[in-house]
Amino acid sequence: MQRFLVLGAFGYDTNQLDGQTVKTRNVFRLLQENHAGRVDTFDTIHVRKNPFSLFKLLWYLLRCNTLIIIPCLNNLTVVFPVTYYLSKIFRYDIIHICIGGWQVEYFKGNERFEPHPLQLKLSKKIKAFMPEMVRVDNDLKAELGFTNTEMFPNFRFMTSDAQQMETTSETLRLVFLARVDKNKGYDTIFNFAKEIEQNHYNVTVDFYGPINEVDKDEFLALVERYHSCVNYKGVLQQDEVVGHLTQYDVMLLPTTIYTEGFPGSVLDAYMAGIPVIATEWKHSHEFIDDEKTGFIIPFDDCQQEFNKKILSLYNDRVMLSEMKKRSFQRRTQYSDKTAWSVLSKYL
Repeated sequence: MQRFLVLGAFGYDTNQLDGQTVKTRNVFRLLQENHAGRVDTFDTIHVRKNPFSLFKLLWYLLRCNTLIIIPCLNNLTVVFPVTYYLSKIFRYDIIHICIGGWQVEYFKGNERFEPHPLQLKLSKKIKAFMPEMVRVDNDLKAELGFTNTEMFPNFRFMTSDAQQMETTSETLRLVFLARVDKNKGYDTIFNFAKEIEQNHYNVTVDFYGPINEVDKDEFLALVERYHSCVNYKGVLQQDEVVGHLTQYDVMLLPTTIYTEGFPGSVLDAYMAGIPVIATEWKHSHEFIDDEKTGFIIPFDDCQQEFNKKILSLYNDRVMLSEMKKRSFQRRTQYSDKTAWSVLSKYL
């Protein structure tokens, strides 16, 4: 019987719920539901509390046939090289599933990263290196000489009989669902909230997601300041997300993180059948069809266009309805079946 080990941040002990933990849990579930082999897991977050758990990791590596590693920045730098050299002793394959869109910059080096020649060399030798984006996949091949890559999409589990819920409301209901962090652009949303109050627009904004501790006081003060149209509604478990999002009209993501990968916010919006208004981060055009499944606004100085695009949907509900339909149609590209069709080739 084939044995697999999924190594990454699951976050069960800490109740951490973000793009990294959701994807790690989904890859584990994908294997459980589609492959007959045994699937073990190791939560890298747990090591911070219990360093002795590394002995358990060593035992899993000794027994596994394939390691599926889903590393964050620190784990790619430190853990991945160790697991690579151990694979030569214990004779297991390695599949690296990427989170985010920063891998090329990480390997080459830029203003954010030092170059990482060792990790680059080893990544080109494993069985499969799987970025989230077509553009990253192409750049890895063209700029860095990878021959073992294939794009593995961020994905969600979905049922074939899912139907889009058509909602009718005079209120335009906006939603933000992500880590509540200033880098995700919440200040842009609150600037629009000021417009809502001043002009008495029939618009509401609800925030969902864990709050970054550094931004907590400022964010909650802004929620209180604009309480007539803005609410913070806490953290949703992944199985609750789509059901809640169907109550809304538009997802907001004015991120200031240029190397965002495939944000779960966009994916969840498509699963629920609502369009997205997002800044033009590096990979935005790969995931948002501008003026079809949402609007892409300038990455810098976006406030005017952000306000304008929201108000265009507020004033034109026919356009909003058409965008919702196209967003719902886009969801099939990011289903568990699509993800499995890629991953299964390497198992």
